[in-house]
Amino acid sequence: MHVHVELPEELDVEAYRRRNARGEIPDHTPYGLHHMGDEGDVVTFRTPAGGPVAWVSRKVRNRLDGYEAVTAVTGAAQRRGADVLFCMDERTGMPALLSSPRRPVVSGIAWLERPDMISGWERRAAEAALRRAGAIFTQSPAMVPILREHWDVPPERVHGVGLGIDPAFYPEQPWSDRDPAGVTVTSVGDDRGRDHATLVASVLRVREQGLPAWLELATTLPVDLPPEAGVVHARRMNAAMRGLYARSSVVAIALRPNPQGSGLTVALEALASGRPVVATDNPGMDTYVEHGRTGLLVPPGDVEAMSRAIGDLLADPVRAAEMGAAGRKEVEQRFTSAHMAAELREIARGTL
Repeated sequence: MHVHVELPEELDVEAYRRRNARGEIPDHTPYGLHHMGDEGDVVTFRTPAGGPVAWVSRKVRNRLDGYEAVTAVTGAAQRRGADVLFCMDERTGMPALLSSPRRPVVSGIAWLERPDMISGWERRAAEAALRRAGAIFTQSPAMVPILREHWDVPPERVHGVGLGIDPAFYPEQPWSDRDPAGVTVTSVGDDRGRDHATLVASVLRVREQGLPAWLELATTLPVDLPPEAGVVHARRMNAAMRGLYARSSVVAIALRPNPQGSGLTVALEALASGRPVVATDNPGMDTYVEHGRTGLLVPPGDVEAMSRAIGDLLADPVRAAEMGAAGRKEVEQRFTSAHMAAELREIARGTL
């Protein structure tokens, strides 16, 4: 089987490999998709067009809420010889589905809302694209019934797939490397599902109750964090995240209610690093964070519950360390990029 991966225009797989070799980013290829070839299948990646085409693609993409319409057309020649087209999410997946009727297309769905929640043109395009899909997958269990029931995708073509990360890039951090005071809480995230206001309020509540909690938050979103309570890293941290995880005693992820799986990558990075997770209990989060064993799950928007969970783990480092160690084992056994790619490979084979 020859799988051709449709990458966004801004992703150059060769540049990605060089950055990985320098230790800047995880996995040898985006999402570790080269592992789809671990059993001998051929995996190729679309390369960016560059020049004027890239300029036009960027302009059109910005007007279409991120959908890669131009790239889907200009990259058609690179698909020759491929048995299956593979797209990690709908931004590349829907254009590929609409522009390549002769090959099966496997597309992930990450951010698609229910039909009644999106604009008319996007709903019509999604309906047409999903009808053509050889297979659809999602890494949030809560999205499976939405795709089947609200978008009428036949159940046999909708697959739940476990998210995976690179455990070598996110090694287990020694518990002794954390902040000597044992009060650092780490968080990261830029997507629309984040609820950093609840996170900050929770850390401030912990401080009010006598624990000098310190928040290190990596985000480019606007946040009101008092300087005495923490620091905001307003940039993409990449490899520097490993230092934040190492210093932390708890990784906390506050989220708005949503079914799309916001926060899952950070949760797995934290667990791989040997740190317990406190996270909003959105649908699907419990697939990745086991309450009471690898972390603690709390209701959305509940400052009291989140502050109590954070405070309990900061006050009990032995319990926190045990949760972190259990989380690392869970990632190694179930949630690596190689595990994810193996599931995706079988889905792709099923479309032939």
